[in-house]
Amino acid sequence: MSLEEHDGHKELNIYQQLVRAYVLLDDSDSRFFSDYGLSPRQFWTLSHLDEKEGHSMIDLSRLILTDKSNMTGIIDRLEKMKLVKRQPMVQDRRVTLITLTPKGKKLRDEIEQQHRLRIRELIGVLPPERQGFFLECLETIAQHVEEYLANTPAKT
Repeated sequence: MSLEEHDGHKELNIYQQLVRAYVLLDDSDSRFFSDYGLSPRQFWTLSHLDEKEGHSMIDLSRLILTDKSNMTGIIDRLEKMKLVKRQPMVQDRRVTLITLTPKGKKLRDEIEQQHRLRIRELIGVLPPERQGFFLECLETIAQHVEEYLANTPAKT
């Protein structure tokens, strides 16, 4: 095997392990959040909100990495559960802001506390002295992919 083939194989293996870890963590999150009647995206939406300052649907869709049409469905379901509310922006009434209700804040805070414990259990398998380096590697890859996507036109 040539150096290029070997290096390419290593990169492919890294990619496959990243995808595998993501799929497993996503499945773990789905199981965890379902105990609270939520999907992972619903929880991530709650985690970006507070009771006072709201976010627009566009901002939320960017924060949780979903498209605007999916965001509408997520907010509709959270609103039906009385976890969020919609209110017009004071400066521009055409813009709707999403805020947490007291019930949403209580649930979010409860879930966040339990979720942190679960994360510690799952990620804690990596020794603390290696976690910083691993985080730097993931941040480097994520930043590069973001830049790549920003500079690559989407195919329709």
